[in-house]
Amino acid sequence: MFNSKHKYMLFIFIFIMIIGYVGKAHAEDFKEKNSLTFSSLESLGPTISEEEYYDYIRVSILNQPEYAYALSNMSEKNMLLKFEKRHRLPSLDLRVINDKIIDRDVDDLTSIRKRQDDSFDVVVEVNQPIYTGGSINSRIKIARADFTLSKIERDSAFSTLILDANKIYLSAVKSDVLYNYGDDLLNTLRPYLEKVKDRVRLGISDPIELAIFSIKFNNLSSTVQRLRTLRQQDVGIFEYFFETRFENKFFPKVFVPDINLDQRSSYEVKQSELSYESSKGNIGLIRSDYLPKLGFTTRYTNYDVDDSEKSDTDIRGGIYFSVPIFSFGRGSAKISSAKAKANAVKMNIDIARKVDDVRENELVNMVSSSLNTRNEYLNSYLDTKEQRKIIIDRLDVVNFSTDALVNSFIEELSLLQTLLDTEINLIHGYFMYLHQNKVLNSYVGIQP
Repeated sequence: MFNSKHKYMLFIFIFIMIIGYVGKAHAEDFKEKNSLTFSSLESLGPTISEEEYYDYIRVSILNQPEYAYALSNMSEKNMLLKFEKRHRLPSLDLRVINDKIIDRDVDDLTSIRKRQDDSFDVVVEVNQPIYTGGSINSRIKIARADFTLSKIERDSAFSTLILDANKIYLSAVKSDVLYNYGDDLLNTLRPYLEKVKDRVRLGISDPIELAIFSIKFNNLSSTVQRLRTLRQQDVGIFEYFFETRFENKFFPKVFVPDINLDQRSSYEVKQSELSYESSKGNIGLIRSDYLPKLGFTTRYTNYDVDDSEKSDTDIRGGIYFSVPIFSFGRGSAKISSAKAKANAVKMNIDIARKVDDVRENELVNMVSSSLNTRNEYLNSYLDTKEQRKIIIDRLDVVNFSTDALVNSFIEELSLLQTLLDTEINLIHGYFMYLHQNKVLNSYVGIQP
């Protein structure tokens, strides 16, 4: 039986476990919410879910010419691979020989030449190579490497289209939000320009304050006009790429987790490796030209098929063999050249891996930095926004600094732009990281 002390200790233990579990759940919930892009900027307008965003990107990619070209290129390489494999099979040829005498000067009695004037023969021939010096295997190896490379290029093209679609979409929405936000700020600030002028006319304010206010007001107005021009450009690119009007487009909430360096190689590394495989196959193909050839052939001939009174036929067959003996060093020089080219391609693999490692480090740091600084930029933006409201609320109560007023508007727009750039860098950096590790297609839900 438990005494009162044991019951008290058990109660304390259960209470601590419950508090710990609830605290952990709240921490996980905060972390998940904090990893959602644009989750703290809902005051700027509605947002769309991650799945809605991916659906929009998937549909847009299907209409791109790069998509159709990648599929067509892969289909071509697949047919070429089948073509090279079928060189292992025998060939069946049919020949019709219609040999007519055009002019003849032969003594029929003493000449040993053929006396028959014309012939009309049918020949059926079967040819089966046995050994070709490795040329068939080399061509198959090259074709297989090219086909695999075409699949990598297809996946890379799809993944690159996702990156392009993401960048174009976010740039258009960002430009639209910034321009509308800046235009609202400018319209909000414009009445205060008149108030400053009235204060100067009444002698309350120094004319220098009006000059400073006007300069900074015009600076803000110029910034808004530049944002307007940028919006027209980005929206135009959006409508051309997505083939739809830019209406009711909002920022997406995309979950971006903490990422680390991955051991998976990039598309460029894989392409370099396949190019090396193809170059090795080319060495074998060149070498095969200077190796023996062996096979057998069977030939059926029906002579003078146009003569119903004759039925002469024969079947012949045998093994053929050929070998080059001496080419004055041309073969060895050509093979050495192919080997040197293959070695250069092999070294390019190391270069691609180095570039991949450097790029992935940059992307990991980019995403990590964006995750760490986005809250700081958000707090600065919210503080500046609150500061602007406080200044406006006190305009009619006490004397105010015109410089502080216009500066708060300019700084608010600048901080919002920095904050949006950080959110976009977070998404784009994460997508680039997935692209670098060849998993962006499956992440977005595209199965090539």
